Amino acid sequence: MTAAPDLLQRRAADLAELGRSTWDVVIVGGGIVGAGALLDAVSRGLRVALVEQDDIAAGTSSRSSRLIHGGLRYLEQLHLGLVREALTERGRLLRLAPHLVTLEPLLFPVYGVPFLTKPFFDAGLTLYDLLGARHDGGWHRRLSVEETLAIAPSLRRGGLRGGLLYHDGMEDDARFTLAVARTAMEAESGAIALTRVRATGLSTEPGSGRLNALHAEDLLTGAALEIQTRAVVDATGVWAADPAHPFTSSSLRVLPSRGAHLVVPRERIPASTGLTIRVPGKVVFLVPWPDHWLIGTTDAPFDGPPGHPAAAGFEVDALLDTVNATLDVGLTRADVVGTYAGLRPLIAPSGGSTLKASREHRVTAEANGVVRIAGGKYTTYRVMASDVIDAVLGPAETRRRPSATAERRLHGAADRPALDRIAAELETVAAVSAIHPEAAARLVARHGTDAPAIVALGGELDLLRALVPGRPFLEAEVAWAVQREFALALDDVLSRRLRLTSSLPDRGAGIAPRVAEIMGAILGWGDARRKLESDAFLDAASREYGVAPAV
Repeated sequence: MTAAPDLLQRRAADLAELGRSTWDVVIVGGGIVGAGALLDAVSRGLRVALVEQDDIAAGTSSRSSRLIHGGLRYLEQLHLGLVREALTERGRLLRLAPHLVTLEPLLFPVYGVPFLTKPFFDAGLTLYDLLGARHDGGWHRRLSVEETLAIAPSLRRGGLRGGLLYHDGMEDDARFTLAVARTAMEAESGAIALTRVRATGLSTEPGSGRLNALHAEDLLTGAALEIQTRAVVDATGVWAADPAHPFTSSSLRVLPSRGAHLVVPRERIPASTGLTIRVPGKVVFLVPWPDHWLIGTTDAPFDGPPGHPAAAGFEVDALLDTVNATLDVGLTRADVVGTYAGLRPLIAPSGGSTLKASREHRVTAEANGVVRIAGGKYTTYRVMASDVIDAVLGPAETRRRPSATAERRLHGAADRPALDRIAAELETVAAVSAIHPEAAARLVARHGTDAPAIVALGGELDLLRALVPGRPFLEAEVAWAVQREFALALDDVLSRRLRLTSSLPDRGAGIAPRVAEIMGAILGWGDARRKLESDAFLDAASREYGVAPAV
């Protein structure tokens, strides 16, 4: 296998450009809001760069419930505007990224007082439909007890009054964020996004106090950078609450809240659709993920370091108890192959409760040129990005340069018939079809129109083999992640590009050496570096994605 000779040179050139140019705005943070702001700024013709201290979507944006939805539970809180906005964006994202966002059925089993409970929740879903859900998935359906059990036969029968079947969007959050960032850098936009670059502080003009530069450090080389810019967008999410944040502010206080999820094999819970389980004070989803269920989420206050959170033992037990109270499956810790946890960057209320903290977003523009954003939902990232760039530009310039992302398709997107045609063509490639019956379709679901190029790269580099025996992942995807998708560490590839770390019981120990070998051939790693990278990844993965002991 040969290396891509210009990969590290290209990064070095981008670093040089970052320090040489004067930017209209520099975005700090490579989550979905930061990537969205990058694309929004590009759509308005701005000279824009993004720096991220870790990997694209390394934080909250790869740790969601994988839903693109309006938020049913916000109806009970009467946040009707938030639900309407999210449902409008849900419909838009289904069109802009059909390879990454799909509409799937969800069953809402109804328990409670006869002749009262079901009409109550039926009215709630009717309101959900009226606010916009019907435009994509149609009106929800009312199901009898028998029809409900036909979908999920393990539901407990005691008190079951039937069910409600509705639709919501599901996505691969990390890959979606990556697609947004890659879209921003297409078409010779001049935009730059660099990972492993940490913001360290600001410089301002003497006298005026206006921002003139962002200071940063290249974490790969230790080089200090001074980035000339007229504005900075703080899209650091929960890192804004970290005392070590390089430019803190009192104008926007963030209150992190941890949400944990379990990963359970699909065969362990018999059901033909996803499930929405309502328990007092919250909703728990069973989201169908290829070969597994994702079960979540929790809502726990969090005051630790924001990097690499993990599900706590009490959260694992709480989710298991919720599932077992509704489904007669006897789920135990032994059934959980992995976990993950994310931190929500909620806007802090006066009382400090995460249950009451706002899920709506807020933008603040400071006199020195720093614009901050917090709160919000993944589903409404595009609106958040537009609002934050509006704040950078100001009202007059915003009218002259409106956002142009509402109809801009994301990298890899195509209409469903075209995506299906690509998958059918790839099924004829003997090496791909021999890996797994669904290898071609799953490849298209991850990469969209890039899928044929990945197979071609695999043929060129002799990487058309299964990465995981019996699973539909190609070795070629590892090389592609490095060459085209900014991946610089095993965690980037296994946790976010391929989403394998939480679903492999061994956290990837069986394939980490091979992944390090493929990456090392491109990045110039010797044997010692490959072992170091593999060992470091496995040590962190066991802590971050394993099943914490019971309290």
